[in-house]
Amino acid sequence: MILYILFYFIIFCFLINYNRSFKLKYFNYCYSLVFLFSAFRFDVGYDFPLYYGWIKGDYKFIEDQLNRLEFLSRSLVVFSHDIGFYQLFFIITSFIIIYLTYRSIKEYSSDYVISTLVFLSFPIFFFNSLSIIRQYVALSIVFYSFKYIRSRVLFKFLSCIFIAFLFHKSAIVAIILYWVYNIKFKNVHFLIIYISGFFSSQLIYILVKSLFPYYLPYLDQNIGVGGDKILLAFQVIGLFILFFVDKKQNDYNYRFYLNTFFIGLFIWSSLAPYGHAGFRGALYFMVFFILLFPEIIILVKERKVLKPMVYLLCFCFFVFTLIMGKLNPHKDPNIPYRVFFLTDKSDFESVKE
Repeated sequence: MILYILFYFIIFCFLINYNRSFKLKYFNYCYSLVFLFSAFRFDVGYDFPLYYGWIKGDYKFIEDQLNRLEFLSRSLVVFSHDIGFYQLFFIITSFIIIYLTYRSIKEYSSDYVISTLVFLSFPIFFFNSLSIIRQYVALSIVFYSFKYIRSRVLFKFLSCIFIAFLFHKSAIVAIILYWVYNIKFKNVHFLIIYISGFFSSQLIYILVKSLFPYYLPYLDQNIGVGGDKILLAFQVIGLFILFFVDKKQNDYNYRFYLNTFFIGLFIWSSLAPYGHAGFRGALYFMVFFILLFPEIIILVKERKVLKPMVYLLCFCFFVFTLIMGKLNPHKDPNIPYRVFFLTDKSDFESVKE
């Protein structure tokens, strides 16, 4: 855990130096370090052994397993296997994720520091990218597609969704984001959406069964958990936004961030009883919370006092994620942190059968 704390401290120092001097080099240093931390990890992330096994070809009926992967994900796995450099898959996926997140925050965040800390600290973002790799690549492409949502360039937006779909099929749910941008919800609508999330599990199940039957097994199998603790945190944040934060109706970007937050919260809350399916579906909307949170801070009158509290909150979330990982009965997804070129692969038995 000490290595993670040191990593966070260095990132925070880069961000604070940027905040004081507004020199972009510190922001670039920050994301360069995050990329290296992600790209050269070994056996970090809950699904790392699964991907490593696919690349190495250790599993029985490996062709059948690979054929179930999306085209670009499968191509990257096969290419990494064919050249004998298994780490290449993790390097390329890390680059896509970190670079597109960096570009999106750089172009659209009103506070680089807070957006970056939210990305690193909240477990559904950076830590999640170390595990659900294919989906997070798709998610980062969707996040970047805000550029075309905002500029109303439908063809380029759909192209982004198509590329994201070739990494993970779940990206198809993000196609509605283009039209969410122009929806004008009032506070009462947000309240209805928020409350409905607690009582709509069966309704959402029926809609998925009717409109997206391909994804029904994810609900029926009740795979994983719904992230109850972090969901509760976001529900509390949702309450705070409903009752204590002004809604800038004429700011299209801010309105879009709010729309996606409450829609994502509705999906997550509704499908939480079905395991992590709801959480994964909600990610394509919740990712814009990275841009929403700084906007909320700006609207608070005592933001100079609030900012240090936000920094502390983010650090607490970061440590909380590490602690929850240690409590996982199957595998700590984060600790110990290992570097691939300093690790003896012969001792890595979790991918062997």
